[in-house]
Amino acid sequence: MAWNPYLDEWAAAHGGRVRGWICYGQLGADLSGHRVLACWPDSEYNERLIRSHLVRKYAFGVPDETALASIARYAPIVEMGAGTGYWARCLRERGIDVVAYDELGEQWQAWFRPSVLQDLGVSVRTLVSQPDPTRSDPVLWTEVLKGGPSVLAQHAERSLMLCWPDPWSGFDEAAILAHRGEHVVFVGAPGATGSDGFRRLIHREWQPVEEADVPRWFNSDDRLVVYQRRNLPVASIVTR
Repeated sequence: MAWNPYLDEWAAAHGGRVRGWICYGQLGADLSGHRVLACWPDSEYNERLIRSHLVRKYAFGVPDETALASIARYAPIVEMGAGTGYWARCLRERGIDVVAYDELGEQWQAWFRPSVLQDLGVSVRTLVSQPDPTRSDPVLWTEVLKGGPSVLAQHAERSLMLCWPDPWSGFDEAAILAHRGEHVVFVGAPGATGSDGFRRLIHREWQPVEEADVPRWFNSDDRLVVYQRRNLPVASIVTR
């Protein structure tokens, strides 16, 4: 099985192992030293808490083989706003050429600071999330270079990848303005994820050529969409 621990933990938190329960296997160990799989009733609160914890550990979007195969068709890739580098690590594990960048600034530190989950209480079990007391810096899964949209001028031969761009900084809009390649790979909720400026530009100047489902957290509408510049000939859209 190709490397992708996030997908395994996402599946456990979606009843993939114990129906009707949300499970997470990294809370602690039994007396023999083996990791134990802890479960809580399947509720929106518990899922949101585990999601927040796993986002900090891995990424906002959850990759699977379908999504990674779609990205591979547009390699080589340059990822902007790569976060912990988790998607880049998954791509590299599958032999895909990707260069990953992030500003690695205060926002990055805040979003991806490691957390720990704790199970409090005896008769009434309560799941809580707290900052990891052992470290304050995010964990990088692979090499992520420090840089913003201006570096894209160096990578005109690559497809641009954006995974869950934030709605306020505008780096996604700046990225597609600076991008000189033919394709943009977007992961998130089309029409909701990213800045208003990005959505206007992608609608006006780019056209979707491939779409794929990706694993979704509760109440999310994630998809992978590949866009191509509108001044280029395009075949029928591919949906997977």
